[in-house]
Order: sequence, then C-alpha cells, then structure tokens
Amino acid sequence: MPWTKLKNIILAILVLTNVCLLSLVAGPAIQSRRQLSQAREEAIRFLRSRGVQVEEDVIPQSMELTPQVLERDLEEEARAAAALLGGTVSVRARGGGVYRYDSENGSVQFHSDGTVSAQLKPGAFPLGTDRAEECLALMKRLGCEGIIAEELENELTFRQSWRGSPLFTQQVTLVCGAEGLTAITAGRQMIGQPQEDTSRSTLSVATVVIDFINGMSALGDVCNRIDSIEPGYITAASLSGPTVLTPVWRVTTDTGAYQIDTVTGGVSRVS
Repeated sequence: MPWTKLKNIILAILVLTNVCLLSLVAGPAIQSRRQLSQAREEAIRFLRSRGVQVEEDVIPQSMELTPQVLERDLEEEARAAAALLGGTVSVRARGGGVYRYDSENGSVQFHSDGTVSAQLKPGAFPLGTDRAEECLALMKRLGCEGIIAEELENELTFRQSWRGSPLFTQQVTLVCGAEGLTAITAGRQMIGQPQEDTSRSTLSVATVVIDFINGMSALGDVCNRIDSIEPGYITAASLSGPTVLTPVWRVTTDTGAYQIDTVTGGVSRVS
C-alpha cells in the first residue's frame, strides 16, 4: 500500500479517535447543562403557578458568580494609601488591626474588617463640575472600581464592584464641599484581589428560585411580580480571619426588594 494512502488512513483513525474521546468527555457536561436548563424552565413555571409573573429573561441562565475569600494585604493597603494621598506617606499601627497613613494631603485609615475612612486637607482634592466622575477617579486611585449609587448636595455614596459585579455591602460616603473632597466617612471597601473559595458552592438557578418563593412565605410576604434580579456579592469579615464574599441575588418585586443567598438559599428583606 502506498505510504500516502496509509498516512491518510492513520490520520482518519486519529480524527475518529479524538471525536470519540471528545464525545465521552463533553457528553456528560452537555447533558448536565440540558438538565439545569430544563430545571430552570420548570422553576419559572412554578413561579407562574404561584401567581408570580416574571419575564423569562429576568431569571439568570446560570450561576456565574462563585464564593470568594480575601486575605488582608497590608502591602496593598499601603500602596492604595500612597496612591490616594500622594506626597510622603507615613504609617502608624494603632492596635487592633488598625493602620493609619498620613501625608501633607490628609490621612486614610484601614481596619481589619474592611472599614475605610479618610480625612482630607481642604483644597487638596478639588472637584470640578462633574463631581461624580472625579470622585470615581479618586476611588480608583484606592484600587476601588464602582458606581455613585446616590448623589446629594454635599455627599455622594460610592458602591464598589468587582469584575463588574456589585459588592452590595462595600459602600462609603464621600463628603464634598466648596474646596473639593474633604472626607471619606466610615464605610467598607475591598482592598486587594479575592480568590475562589473552593470550600463552598452555589445552588442551582432552579433551587434558588424556589427557595426565594419559600423564603418570602416564611417572612410572611407575598409578591405578584418579579421585576429584576441583580447578582452580586455581600461580604463578612472578622477581626482576625479573611473576608468572605458570598454571591447573592438582589430581587426587586412589586412589593419590595429582597436578597437571597445563593449558597444557603436564605432570604431577607432589603431596606
């Protein structure tokens, strides 16, 4: 048999083998995704059978957010303080895991539970006509991406996000005056990069949907319509341990807003 023909036969066998191996590996994953999709559709039908109206595209297709954990990084805090304050920065440990950084432009203080506050020298951080954008730029110097969730005459509320997902518990108030930004009042921010927490996992979309309705019933609440669902994170920190990031859904209904923990299925009201 000519070598060219033999080579083609060998290549065909290799291709066929690879296709078979791929089907063995991908088959269960495809089947699993199909089952999860069917379960999601059943959960939507369950909602409607309970008198809760919802557009199908409001319910997330899958669980994209995974549990995370963040170890405190003092070097990252020092970098953030220097980037915000500028000039020559000194640091002082105040006990209890509290570190204060000072420069001629003001001071910023970090706590082990994620609390951040700052007192800034008047005029050191002037703001122009677009206060919101300029405050976002200042927070970015701290290493914090996010949005201005609320804007009042002398205060702006900054809510942090991570990889595009909101951190619902990580908010600070930015105090503004005629001389610019003067303070960051006590709130919480996440400084550093979390890592996936492999000790926890999320529930399926279908399970979370059903847990939400059951959780509302346990609270003694009812709704007739789900308007929106926003996935994000809440955080919990201890004085000595890491910060734990838990994925949640913020659910807006016709009767109020709720939060469901996508790891435990627990439901609570959002004020």
